[in-house]
Amino acid sequence: MSLLLIANITAKPGCGPDLKPALLELVEAVRTEPACLLYELYESTESPDRFIMHERWPDQAGLDAHNQMPHMAAFQQKAGSLLDDVTLTKVEQ
Repeated sequence: MSLLLIANITAKPGCGPDLKPALLELVEAVRTEPACLLYELYESTESPDRFIMHERWPDQAGLDAHNQMPHMAAFQQKAGSLLDDVTLTKVEQ
């Protein structure tokens, strides 16, 4: 059974265009992780400040390892001031 994670990401008003490059850089780094089964970024067609990250991990241990990766900390440091809200939904499949 794998874990599916949906992250609804909202940038601060007007910051979406600045956040997007950091998100794309993160996608490239995460896709190299051994436990990463899927990591896709989607941008809203209605608002440039809204994104969805679609993730699949083999198990909780894989997700936990992902959250400890240096590129996750680097992303938080780089993009944290641009973020307004991140809502996570996790589903077992």
